Amino acid sequence: MKGKVAMAKRKKIDRHELKRDKFRENLIKIYTAAKENPQKFITYAVVVVAVVAAIFGYLGYRSKHKKDAQEKLGLVYIMMSAEQYREAFDTLQSLVNNYGNTKPAKTATYLLAHLYYAFGYLDSAIALYQRYLSFEDKDSDLAAASLFGLGAIYEDKSRYDEAIRYYKQVVDSYPDFFRADEAMASMARCYELKGDPMTALKIYQEFLVRYPESTLTKRVKLFLARLEANLTPQLESQTLTKKPEG
Repeated sequence: MKGKVAMAKRKKIDRHELKRDKFRENLIKIYTAAKENPQKFITYAVVVVAVVAAIFGYLGYRSKHKKDAQEKLGLVYIMMSAEQYREAFDTLQSLVNNYGNTKPAKTATYLLAHLYYAFGYLDSAIALYQRYLSFEDKDSDLAAASLFGLGAIYEDKSRYDEAIRYYKQVVDSYPDFFRADEAMASMARCYELKGDPMTALKIYQEFLVRYPESTLTKRVKLFLARLEANLTPQLESQTLTKKPEG
């Protein structure tokens, strides 16, 4: 019995020793290779160390890069709340130019477009709004705001068809956006400005159904009443020319 136990223990020890011997054998091989060709071994070791250092260095740099971008964006919000728009503008440009792959830099792209619009640089604002919309992981509210900004710019340029297209994208694609009601009212206004009051009237009517609690409701009702008064002869004519059903 004792002999069997001793054999079992010996087998376990043998397995452990085999693993240890394998490890020792590998070390001997590495040592022998280094001894026979020290220059080659040193070069290999240096390359390995350099690659590992580069990987950790890159990860550390990327982490610091993101942190720096977030801090700069925080400063921008402080500057804008203090109405230091020129300082905010310069910091946003730095973010966009130097931190382009980070989330704060993408937010900065929208904010810089907003400031360009406020300063009257409409073409620059258009380019940056469109750039923000090209991002794959864009924030839905900022995407809707970018579309709204483009609509407002093209309305300022009296390019009403393009303004309508962007306002409509806000209403259709981002119905929960806090300015979706304003986008719809702006659509109606653009139709009226481009000389299509009938379409404007229909959109105002739809607005009252869709946004009965909007802060713009009272104003829309005034616009609608004015349109209906101006279009009364045309509306009456359409009613008279309709064929009775049946």
